[in-house]
Amino acid sequence: MPRNGEAMSDNLLEYSGLVTKTKAMSGRLLKEADYARLMEYETVDAFLDFLKESYGYAPIFAARDEIAHRGQVETVIRASLYADYKKLYQFAHGEQRAGLELIFFRYEIDGLKECLKYALSGDSAETAVDVSFLEEYAGFDVRSAAAACSMEELIVAVTGTAYERLFRHMAEQETIEYADAAVTLDIYYYKTAWKKKEKLRDPLTRNLYDKLLGTEIDWQNRMWIYRLKRFYGMKGTELISHLIPITCHMKKDELRKMTETDGMEVFSGIEEESGQRALEKAYTELCKKYPMSLAPVFKYLYDKEQEIDHLTSILEGIRYQLLPGDIRKMVFAM
Repeated sequence: MPRNGEAMSDNLLEYSGLVTKTKAMSGRLLKEADYARLMEYETVDAFLDFLKESYGYAPIFAARDEIAHRGQVETVIRASLYADYKKLYQFAHGEQRAGLELIFFRYEIDGLKECLKYALSGDSAETAVDVSFLEEYAGFDVRSAAAACSMEELIVAVTGTAYERLFRHMAEQETIEYADAAVTLDIYYYKTAWKKKEKLRDPLTRNLYDKLLGTEIDWQNRMWIYRLKRFYGMKGTELISHLIPITCHMKKDELRKMTETDGMEVFSGIEEESGQRALEKAYTELCKKYPMSLAPVFKYLYDKEQEIDHLTSILEGIRYQLLPGDIRKMVFAM
């Protein structure tokens, strides 16, 4: 068994190139001054002109210059995340790639949720889903799923995969509410990802996922318990059946208390932003503890996704002609 110094040396050799590349990409993320400038714009065209000149988005817009409506704008912006993921994945090797493939699994679920949302409305998701990226790695016919305009067509697109069973079960319901269907896919993602990370051969990468995925699962369950109790009056076993069946850092007694209590006192201070802060803290701590690992790569992809969420909110604010101060409150609520 290698000693600690030898293990650190091995990690340095294995991860130095990937971590260096990630740090360079992190330096190109938008800064506070960039957000302030974007919030001052009064038109979508001005917003887009800024992004077309920025390092992180110029190549994407150059390749996809035809933008007809907001849905396509969001798709193009999100494509920058996928382009960065692809760069990192292609630069990585062996077990590094295995760790990154779990990140792609979430992108796959997100894309499938978009396909489902559009199919349930009788429309296709071809302009809302990055088909060219997803079909490179996904385990189903992405192009057919994006073109599906009904639940029946979507089921055909995922036939032979685990998604077929999920969608057929949804189709058996008298009515299909997208919000409920999306939660079903989210629960499937967390359960499957938790199993997949146990198959990773690198113990350090498994440890990273234990902390990051575990933190996310705990807070997701807390938020779902809060919403199901507050808006639907659920508690006990009925409520538990709507949760991710995994407890990580949260004690089972705490989970039981939250599901069984009649009052809402146990939820004091709970909000989506507090969960986000907990996750950001986990990323920061892991990067400090394991600088030569996939931790900086995971954090970069998380930060990039947060950036895209901010840009989407700013775009929404501009479309609704909100004042810069109001857009800032919406974007940086935490």
